[in-house]
Amino acid sequence: MKNTPILLLLFTMFFLTNCADGSVADGTMIPPTTVQPLASWVEQQTGVRMAALPLTEASGMRLKTSLGLEGVQQARAVAAYIPGQIIINNVIWDPESVVARSYLVHELVHHAQLFSGKTYLCPEAKEREAYTLQNKWLVEHGEDPIVSAGWIANMSECKVSSRQLF
Repeated sequence: MKNTPILLLLFTMFFLTNCADGSVADGTMIPPTTVQPLASWVEQQTGVRMAALPLTEASGMRLKTSLGLEGVQQARAVAAYIPGQIIINNVIWDPESVVARSYLVHELVHHAQLFSGKTYLCPEAKEREAYTLQNKWLVEHGEDPIVSAGWIANMSECKVSSRQLF
């Protein structure tokens, strides 16, 4: 893996109001007791043992400004993974919401990928596993998949002409 920071963002194509009835204060830390059961599920699905849980924060401000997002990306950003950290938009975070927790599942897959030792043709290729497992988790919890197989294929396609291993 290169020394370049990894930033993986989760974008949605539906209204954020589908996720939660309310929000939490910006900067709210999500406790390990909330993250651990989701991480255990991801570990079972991927076969990867995570050495540690990521620091997980609900912060729309941090998600949108400190990550340098603008325009449409800023409007659609729901969650992001930076090695060792997950940031989810506090406007949609509700620990009781299956959909909101599915965003943590998605980002936890990226965390597991960090420990997996796998190589990927490009950063986008990591999205196939993350979206597929997010959909699986949702279905197991009585919800519809968040994205279609076509969406997953598009989001996980390497779009650069010179592919690099990540």
